[in-house]
Amino acid sequence: MKPIAIFLVCLLAFGCSPRSPVEDAKAVITAHENFVASENLDGILSNTADDIVVLVSGMPLIKGKQGVRDFYAGMFKAGKSQFIHEYQGSDVVGDAAILYGTAKGSLTKPDSTVVQFANNFILAFRYQADGKIKFWRVAFAPSSQ
Repeated sequence: MKPIAIFLVCLLAFGCSPRSPVEDAKAVITAHENFVASENLDGILSNTADDIVVLVSGMPLIKGKQGVRDFYAGMFKAGKSQFIHEYQGSDVVGDAAILYGTAKGSLTKPDSTVVQFANNFILAFRYQADGKIKFWRVAFAPSSQ
């Protein structure tokens, strides 16, 4: 079979991506930034694994999609968030892509007060049974930047 035919079979039959796991993960992060900015809970959850675990400094451990839903619903009540992820590095280990860096942005509170923030992050993604890469393990801590 010709290489292009193999690629097309892979893409159509198995949902394989022509990009690297890190590029796939970065695409999920970009979608996530947009989902948060538009307060789209269903969009956020579409990019999270069922067994997601999130560690946010100073908070109880967040487990599963319902925990993520509750976290973001609370965040949306606190105000409008916008942020971007600045990458400092990445690794691929088995079926996981790991990215780390700093997320910088702002929270506009209901009283129009704007709070700037910067958080260090480590984000681990895994490909799921449906062939899509999703947030799997997430950790954030305040940054001094």
